[in-house]
Amino acid sequence: MEYIIGILVVVIAFILVGVIMRRKVYNSVDKLEQWKVQLMSRQVADELGKVRHLNLTGETEELFESWRNEWDEINDYVFTEVEEFLLDAEEAAEKYKFGKASRTLRTVEQKLYKVEQTIDDIFEEVDRLLHSEQDSREEAEKLHPRISEVRKKVLQNGYQLGKAEVVFEVELDDLQNDMNQYEELTNSGNYTEAQELIHNVKSRLHELDRKVNVFPDLYRMCKHTLPEELDQLQNGVKEMKDDGFRVQHLGVEKEIQTHHETLLAIVEQLNKGIDDGVENQIEQIRSRMIEIYDQLEKEAFDKNFVMQKQPLLDEKVDKANESFAATKENVMAVKENYHLKDEKYEEQYELEKNLDQLSKKATRIKSMITHEEQPYSTIRLDLEEWQKDFEAWEEKQSKFDAHLYNLRKDELKSREQINDLKQKIINVRQKLQKSNLPGIPNYIIDLVNQARDLIEQSNEKVNEQPLDVDEVSRVLEEADKCVARAVEQTNLILEQAEFAEYVIQYANRYRSSYPVLAAKIAEAEDHFRRNDYETALEQASQALEEVEPGALKKIEDQLKLTAS
Repeated sequence: MEYIIGILVVVIAFILVGVIMRRKVYNSVDKLEQWKVQLMSRQVADELGKVRHLNLTGETEELFESWRNEWDEINDYVFTEVEEFLLDAEEAAEKYKFGKASRTLRTVEQKLYKVEQTIDDIFEEVDRLLHSEQDSREEAEKLHPRISEVRKKVLQNGYQLGKAEVVFEVELDDLQNDMNQYEELTNSGNYTEAQELIHNVKSRLHELDRKVNVFPDLYRMCKHTLPEELDQLQNGVKEMKDDGFRVQHLGVEKEIQTHHETLLAIVEQLNKGIDDGVENQIEQIRSRMIEIYDQLEKEAFDKNFVMQKQPLLDEKVDKANESFAATKENVMAVKENYHLKDEKYEEQYELEKNLDQLSKKATRIKSMITHEEQPYSTIRLDLEEWQKDFEAWEEKQSKFDAHLYNLRKDELKSREQINDLKQKIINVRQKLQKSNLPGIPNYIIDLVNQARDLIEQSNEKVNEQPLDVDEVSRVLEEADKCVARAVEQTNLILEQAEFAEYVIQYANRYRSSYPVLAAKIAEAEDHFRRNDYETALEQASQALEEVEPGALKKIEDQLKLTAS
């Protein structure tokens, strides 16, 4: 029983699949049939009919026959074949030959696609041909009057075009012949070739019109304007040479001749109706002329500068020699009382050597001016360099003189500083004597003695001959630091001793009531008598604060009030 049921299920499934596949085939047949009908309904014959008003000869005739044959073949054979294939596909589906049906439908689809492409190509080619004919005809109608206009320009401006006038007239004749050929091509139905010819004529006419417009200016520039300007430039160079300006190094005369030859070659090129690169060459010549004028103007400025500065050379050298002679005398005088380092003698030697070099270079510059060989631009560079070197020498010489002056100035300043340090130490000793302290700590005494020794050393260095300023400065710096420490430590110890004494006196009121405080105050007094004022202040302060917090601040405020 189960076996029979299984067979029934398979049979039913087979029938269902068959029904579905046949429906799919039928649907595809319907779609392809609709596509075929759509293609058959396209107005190909009407589209081809648009070509009939053209001259059906030559290229047009060939194209028309080709398109009509393609469409006739599609109507007579392809559509009939497609119909038969669709019937075969339906019949195959009825017999459950779905593979054959699918292959047949793919063949039909390919044929219809090819038909659609062919029809699209025909429509596109017809449209191109029609537009080609129309565009060419419209363009030709515009070109005829333009050719006449250009020819009129050539006739009116012939004297300004030189020999190129004949070249342009020949080109216009060729263009007119091409226009006549255009008519022949259209009459013979060769519209594509006619369109290409019209485009070529349009491009050549545009270029010819441009040349007719620009050639008069180019001719005038190359035959008259620039040659005249070059002649003026050459005359100007000659006048400058006659006036003593040194411009021969520029090589202007030879360059001007080269430019004249270039302009003659350009005129020959223009006579052939060719202006390629002419504007660029003209611009180069004009730019170079501007550069030459700038060079000539610079040479004039340079000569004026040299003539103004040259007389000052001898004056500056003479003053420098006088000034350095005084410097050398000053060095001899300073050597007797002061110590000069070796580097200062070397500096003096360099100044003398550099001054000699400046003098020789000044002589050479004057020789260059006299012998008229070097251009003034070169002389100016040497002269400006000389001025720069001379100013640098003056600055070094001024610093050297200032150093010599400062040697004596430093001596006086050192002596004044020594006296000031002596007075500070005297003040320290007076403060210590007036303080009525039980004694003075040893480190204070040592500081004061060390300061006195350094001051004495400084005084001895100042009195040495020759004077070594650097050594004096070194010893004085040590002495100054030592005196400063002595003053600072003396003031500190006096403040500590005074404060400790006040604290002890204030704390005495609590001795009978606080035995511990009494013991600590007694110990602080012992330190005070042994000159250890810092320890005495620390112990007395600690003991008092334990009994009366804030007492130190109160004592400090009272002392400030008393001092003020």
